[in-house]
Amino acid sequence: MTRHKVLIPLDGSEFSRQALPYVRKLLVPASFDVTLLRVAGTPEGFTSPPARPVALSNWVLGPSETNTTHPIYQSQVWDALKAELRAELEPDVGLLASAGFNVDAQVRFGDAADEIIALVESEAVSLVVMATHGRSGLGRLLMGSVAEAVLRRSRVPIMMVRPVPAGDGDAVPAGAHVAV
Repeated sequence: MTRHKVLIPLDGSEFSRQALPYVRKLLVPASFDVTLLRVAGTPEGFTSPPARPVALSNWVLGPSETNTTHPIYQSQVWDALKAELRAELEPDVGLLASAGFNVDAQVRFGDAADEIIALVESEAVSLVVMATHGRSGLGRLLMGSVAEAVLRRSRVPIMMVRPVPAGDGDAVPAGAHVAV
């Protein structure tokens, strides 16, 4: 049996997480591997690491040089942020793994739509399942829509999930399964 890859982009909101019950109820774990993707904006305003190590062999630190503040390098910020975002994905990884799916979690930095499309192309994803905030008209024009950008640029099927407000019950249709 051929296994297919499903990509679920998450933005850290409860709205985006509402795509998960659809995956659990509609997709058969024996046929699908799941990748959770969290895209964050690029950290800015930090010092890049030095081009080469600084040699201190014959240098004596003076009183003014011992109390200097060390810069925070961009790579340190990225690594810390990446670890934090990966930790945020762990409950979702556990939820899908307990349902029988093989789950991978990835964190990337940059434009969300660009990173989603790049992962779809580089990892041969068969299906993207993502929640949309359901904005229309002026709201979508002003705020933009990652879901719309992915829908327009993707060459694979996209399953859009419109989240329901909290307390409206389970909006996932009962009884349906997708097997490819």
